[in-house]
Amino acid sequence: MKIKRSHFLFFITLLILTACNLLSPPQPEHPPLKFAYSAWPGYFPIAIAKEKGFFLQQGVNVETVILENGNGILADFSAGKFDGILSSLGEIIPISATNPDLRLVLITAESAGADAVVAQPQIKSIADLKGKVIATGLGSFGELFVNRMLEINGLTSDQVTLVNAYGEQVPGRLGMGVIQAGHSWEPYVSQMVKTGARVLFTSRQTPGLMPDVLTFQGKVLRDRPSDIRAFIRAWFQALEYWQLNPKEGNAIIGKVLHIPPETISPEGVKFLTLSENTQAFTQGDTTDSLYYTAQLYANFYIQTGSLTRPPDINKLLDPSFIKNSKVRSHNEVRT
Repeated sequence: MKIKRSHFLFFITLLILTACNLLSPPQPEHPPLKFAYSAWPGYFPIAIAKEKGFFLQQGVNVETVILENGNGILADFSAGKFDGILSSLGEIIPISATNPDLRLVLITAESAGADAVVAQPQIKSIADLKGKVIATGLGSFGELFVNRMLEINGLTSDQVTLVNAYGEQVPGRLGMGVIQAGHSWEPYVSQMVKTGARVLFTSRQTPGLMPDVLTFQGKVLRDRPSDIRAFIRAWFQALEYWQLNPKEGNAIIGKVLHIPPETISPEGVKFLTLSENTQAFTQGDTTDSLYYTAQLYANFYIQTGSLTRPPDINKLLDPSFIKNSKVRSHNEVRT
């Protein structure tokens, strides 16, 4: 039986279209998720996920906004201008008390050495800080970090003078002698060390205290749960890409964030796997548990007057998305 040329071309076209549909990524059904983050190493995989098209591959369209002012991100997020953000847990707790419809769905990383208390070179130990001026973000996760450092070393905040300054302000004030020590983070810590400053204490000594978390508006989770799962899958895909291709990953991050690639490093940041998230989203009585750490922050903010009412921790933390996400990392089996 002879096949007409027109029929033959039709069948070939149909085969090509079918193959394209099988190979092409799932197309997003909703408008882009508007997502904000800042230039902190623990957030860098977001840049890779966007530039490499991993969000679209996983089936969600994401519009990323990069802001230098972390406080601005939090205020805009609380006002509903963003669907989701990456931030520290210590920054989310205060706004969740006034905006109870926020949902925290993933720990992306934790500071494991990237945050530090740095002092003038003549201060050789934490005991030498007694009677000295220490800068930190008062009423923030930085103040809790400094207090934990003092507590671990047998001092109290009454034995030092705490003044308000954020990490990027500490190098200048330390150099001018306005303060004798201060809490900062990378890359500022390394910059101060190069000028002779001394690192006295790092977040490596407070595991689990300073996690970075992925948080969304509650309405977004209710209306678009599949997009949130796709977002989480894309996060782990980008993280794996960076870990397996550090040079290429650094080049992408540098291009997006306008940072010299040679200065980019995840040193001092511990990225959490899916199984580690599952463990962290379990009730416990140490900072291994996100519930415990979140309550630690809430109690601290109420004690210092930063909050007048506690957030509902059980409502804020939503482990359902990590339990239902089909993701993996290169050192984990597919779940």
